[in-house]
Amino acid sequence: MEALRRRVWHEQGVASLAIEDITDPWLRQALINEATRRWGPRHGGSQHGR
Repeated sequence: MEALRRRVWHEQGVASLAIEDITDPWLRQALINEATRRWGPRHGGSQHGR
């Protein structure tokens, strides 16, 4: 999966990050907020980002 993320970043400029890997609470919440704004709420999994 990491190799795919790297390739997509280099080729298309798209970053794929696992929310649970983001340790800074402010940054994690900002990413969750933006993803929710763009694509709607997640179905399943933790609703609190951790």
